[in-house]
Parts: sequence; C-alpha cells; structure tokens
Amino acid sequence: MRNLIILLTMASPLALASQTVISNTETNENWGVGIGVRSASMPYKTSGNTVNDVMPLLFYKGVHAYLDGASGGVHFYRSEEFSFGFAAQMRFFDIPRSAQNTIQGSQIDIGGKATWHYSPNLDISIEVLSDYDSRYYSNLTGAYKLEGNGWDGALYASLRAKSARFNDTYYGLQLEEIGSAVDSQVGAKGRMQLYRNLYAVGHLGLTIFDHDTYSSSTIDSHSQWEGYLGVAMFGSSSPNQASLPKGAYLRLASGVATLSGPTDLLFLDNETDPERNQMTSIYYGHPLAGGVFGWPLDFYLTPGYVYHHSSDTQSAFDEFAIAIKAYYTIDFSVRTRLGFAEGISYATKISHVESTHLEGNGYQPSKLMNYLDFSVDVNMGDVFRNKSLDNLWLGYSLHHRSGIFTTTSAFGRIKGGSDYNTVYLQWHF
Repeated sequence: MRNLIILLTMASPLALASQTVISNTETNENWGVGIGVRSASMPYKTSGNTVNDVMPLLFYKGVHAYLDGASGGVHFYRSEEFSFGFAAQMRFFDIPRSAQNTIQGSQIDIGGKATWHYSPNLDISIEVLSDYDSRYYSNLTGAYKLEGNGWDGALYASLRAKSARFNDTYYGLQLEEIGSAVDSQVGAKGRMQLYRNLYAVGHLGLTIFDHDTYSSSTIDSHSQWEGYLGVAMFGSSSPNQASLPKGAYLRLASGVATLSGPTDLLFLDNETDPERNQMTSIYYGHPLAGGVFGWPLDFYLTPGYVYHHSSDTQSAFDEFAIAIKAYYTIDFSVRTRLGFAEGISYATKISHVESTHLEGNGYQPSKLMNYLDFSVDVNMGDVFRNKSLDNLWLGYSLHHRSGIFTTTSAFGRIKGGSDYNTVYLQWHF
C-alpha cells in the first residue's frame, strides 16, 4: 500500500488531463528547483547542539498536484473552498550526525490532507501522516499567506497530535514510554526575488513540546527550532507564455548498471557491472517553461517508474522518481539536446550494485536517495529527413542515485550510490 501511495504522489502530474473543479484564474502552474541548507537544534540529551543537512528543493503548484520544497501531494478534489487528497512530507530525525547512517530515522511520511480555503489568504488544514512502520501523527494547521513586491510567504501555527508509538520512538528513543501527546508549532516560510528568476528561499519554525515529552529522560529542551535557507530558480507555465515547450512527452529507457561514476563516464571511462544487472524505466514529462534568464532551456516536471530486473544477485524490485529536468537544444543540422534533471528517488529494495558499493565503503544503504539524470539525444526527424518523426528523439541517459556526499540525513549520510547507462526513445505529444 505504501509503495502505491508513493507511486501516486510521484506520478501525480499524469492526472493533469483529468477533470477538476477550480476557477480558470488558478490554472497557471508555478514551479521551481533549488538547493538549501537546513539547520536544526537537537532536543535530546546528547553531545552537540545542532545538526545540518543539504536539501534538494522541488516546487510545483498545479491543478492536481503540488510540491513545496520537502513536501508534496495529489489533489483528489479541489475547489475554491475545499480540497483533499494524498500528502507526503520529509521528516528529519535530528540526532547526532555520527548515528544517522545507522539509524536512518529521517524519511518521507505519507497520508492524507484536507484543506479549507477560508479566504484567499487563509488556509486551515488537517493531515494524518504515518512513517514506514505505521506510527501515526496528525497536524491541524492554520497558514496565512503574505505577498509583497518581489517576495511572498506564509505564517503558520499548528497543533501536532502524536500517537504513543510515534512519540515513544522519535522522542522516547524506544528507551522510555512517553505515550500519546500534543505539541505545538509556529513558523514562517517564503521566498524573495534576487535577480529575475533567481530567488532566496527560507523557512524558520519552532516546535514547543508537550509536558510529558519534555519531561522524559531522553529530552533536554522544552522546544526545538529548525529552518533552511537556500536559492531556487522559479518559473511559471502560464498558458500565455509564448515559449512554453510544445507538449508533454513519454520516455521509455532500458540499460545496464555500471561501476563507473558520472565523472568517469564523462571521459568515456566505463566499467560495466560484471553481473549486468538491468533496469527498464518509463518517464512522463509535463511542460513547465521554455526559457529562463533568457536562455534557450525547456523545463519539464518528470515523474517516473523504474523496474529493476531480477538476476543471479538480486530479485526484481520497483523504483519511483520525480525530478525537474532542463533541456538545451543545439541547432545543428541534426538537432541535438543536452539534458539534466534533479530530484529524488525511492527504491523498494537496494540494488546489488548499490549495496555492494556502499557496504564496501562502510555505509548502510538508504532506499531514499538524491536522483540525477544526465542525457543527450538527437531528433529522429532530422536523422531520417522525415517530418513525421520530428517528435521522436533517440538518446542516452545516465540514471544516478546518490547521497550528496554525506551532506544530508534524508539520504542516510551516504557518499556514493549507483549508476545505470541507458538508451531511450522519447516521444513528444
């Protein structure tokens, strides 16, 4: 069930063609991609006061789906007054860095969310979320939107009801039974324009623990603060935008694992996995914008499904990814595109090539990792001088999962990951 929800959340833009109940003024889609540094206090009785993480940030506000930095969801129903659907949120487990790879408590929690749009500026929402092991908690939140010249943001206040299993695990550290409880949270988040499409993005929040939690033997503070500061590139896929890429696409790819990393492959130094573990993937590309900073770049939101084939060294398993991808077209006689995508990947199992690499370097693998895609393709209409093939592209892509050099607990404080060389066909429609 959890894997189905992850698939629905990551593949949500596929629903963009379905019916909805919403005013025409809200159909423009805003999007962004960036990176931030998150810092949080550690409330436990342990050495150290703060812990830091590097976070990839994805933003998207569409009719049926949304991404908001480290959270996202799918709308099953949306009107001017009310909306509800699936929700997913990155939750960090702020323990000392040295223990994060072994414990890996940071993860994506999933569940449901309903929002009452009380006024154009005020939303009141309730969500029920769970970690991988069905430890539940819920949030009742009021968020007030603010907007000025070159900036926008929101102030929020929230009550969080924690189940006993959730509270005992993440605050009692399974050493003490605290029981169910309710704590409170307040904070602010927003963005400010720096130059054209480039924005500074940030968040600052404070959690005030309930009496039973902060009185436990594991907790050393009445509260915990957290926040992030980063930069992101934003755009808008307005229907009136003349340079919007022409149509969505489907990409079908197949490939083999490699022991070489992106830098090695850049210099054509490839060492194919001796076990020849294979993957097949399908990606959908939803057009976002054409041209940012005046550059000839086409941007797409691209969720995907990856099937890892069984072999002598691994059983078959699934992988889900979502990213924002940019293409730069070189106008040769045969049009050629260079592509790059940044996002996240969740694998239901750890591949043989990934586990061998990471465990050999002393790391406990993580199912959730940073995802990169590097590609180059050529237009088949130009290759065969046939205009009926103008929407078909043949290319190579590198499918890359990694932990961003141990910089984040979200990906298990891992250095390294896995790479697959793939060949693909991509059809724009």
